[in-house]
Amino acid sequence: MNRFRYRSLRAVGTGATAALLIGTASFATTAQARHVGRMAAATPVSGGSYTWTVSNPPDCLDPQKTASGSSNLVDSFILDPLLSYNPKGRLVGDLATRYHVSSGGKKITFFLRQGVKFSNGDPFTAYDVKFTFLRALKPSLKSPATASDLAGLKTVKVMNKYKVQLELSAPNRPLLGNLASAYTGILDKKSIQANSANTCNRPVGTGLYKVSSTGTAFDDVVLTANKYHTFGPSWVNHKGVPYITRAEVKTIASPATSTSELLSNGVQVVSPVDGTQIGRLKGNKTIVLHKVPPDGLYFLEFNTAHAPFNIPAVRKAFAELINRKNIVKAALSGQGQAINGPLPPGIPDYSAAAGKLMPKFNISAAAKVIQQYHATGPYDLMVLGQPPYSTIAEILQAAAAQAGMQLKIDSKASLADFIPSAAQGNFDILSLAYSYTDPDILYLLLDSSQGGGNGLNWTNEKNSAKLDKLLEEGRTTSNPKKVASIYAQAQAQINKQLDFVGLTAPVLITAARSSIHGWHPDYFGNPALQDLYIKSK
Repeated sequence: MNRFRYRSLRAVGTGATAALLIGTASFATTAQARHVGRMAAATPVSGGSYTWTVSNPPDCLDPQKTASGSSNLVDSFILDPLLSYNPKGRLVGDLATRYHVSSGGKKITFFLRQGVKFSNGDPFTAYDVKFTFLRALKPSLKSPATASDLAGLKTVKVMNKYKVQLELSAPNRPLLGNLASAYTGILDKKSIQANSANTCNRPVGTGLYKVSSTGTAFDDVVLTANKYHTFGPSWVNHKGVPYITRAEVKTIASPATSTSELLSNGVQVVSPVDGTQIGRLKGNKTIVLHKVPPDGLYFLEFNTAHAPFNIPAVRKAFAELINRKNIVKAALSGQGQAINGPLPPGIPDYSAAAGKLMPKFNISAAAKVIQQYHATGPYDLMVLGQPPYSTIAEILQAAAAQAGMQLKIDSKASLADFIPSAAQGNFDILSLAYSYTDPDILYLLLDSSQGGGNGLNWTNEKNSAKLDKLLEEGRTTSNPKKVASIYAQAQAQINKQLDFVGLTAPVLITAARSSIHGWHPDYFGNPALQDLYIKSK
């Protein structure tokens, strides 16, 4: 089962910068699912159909040509990656049965599963792996997501038909995790080459399903079972053709409408459920709610190149203006939790201890420092002009006013407007959100190499040598205990610098009809699709 990384928008910098996810509907479900409801055990049966909703339509089903979370969701049905995360968060084989790391982390050899076929009957070999990865890295393709997931990959060598070796320019710990994503799902070389002008409509993979139709502008993608499917990762129970023979990914923009469709059995899965709709579903025996901790975070950043936010005491004072409980209640409809650090608890190596360094909510203390440094403004607070960002901005604006600081909210219509403005430093404070599955997100957001227009670091922080060292060690260290220690130190350092401040994390709920059985998730909360089956009674 592929890791969904369910994402609707993705901001990508240059070079090795990977995913920054924006928007509540795009947060991935993550880490050790806790079922709010329970499904009765039953004997699996084959047949039936189910529909999964998305709020935005896919833009292209070729994983190397899209940054859409909706496209990624569909690709999770039709493509398999080399690796998979099991429910304990460990990487296990998928299309690769095992792998070996050598040369100090610069070479990774994969031993591939034999006898696998693509959904069109073509045999899967090491040549398809080489073709897929090298295609993604071609500058002419301009891959918005896969290329960044494969950053640092130098060459791909076919050792034999079922053995392939990746050579990296430098050790890159997060790369292995990226190889458990549908964005790096393996494509059929023969099919892509034969249909190179139109790969968005029906890419061919080894996955559970194949594309039957795409509707108008991908608004209703219909999938049918891949009759050649004969395997699965170790944590998946059913290894063959999926029990459910037809799947559909349908676009419904309105949260109220998608919830109504779920209640009437017009659709069978809504993920995530909008916070305003939870009350309509709780207590309904025909619906099962799956609740998972978050891997996403709303945050704010200071432009330390602009006075007075070059002064640590002023940044600390602003941090004291943040009422996280109020933000959860007003901006996330109560479906979230306060976060006092740069990582949410759903990302591996999250450190609760770092949160103790975050200044507590104290408007009177903040007001004294604001007056001392004459930090009265007005200052620009840049956000996306849509909820919950607009609500977060209004809460921060009101708190600042109570402490004597004036904030002007600069609302951007889209990421296309927001990202260039942030990169050019046209803000004093900004608020945004990310969703990710590895603590390496801190490197992408805060390492100095990612600043100056090279990536997603917009803080302009000059005193980051200590943090840079930790974040670079986190990328190249493979020992799990050492990695955990490194990121604990990094989170503490970030909370000391206070140029990047965590606010809240959404807690997501996936709602499914009780007729869908066999639901068990991987570490990131994504169900094993091939174990799902439909039984009405």
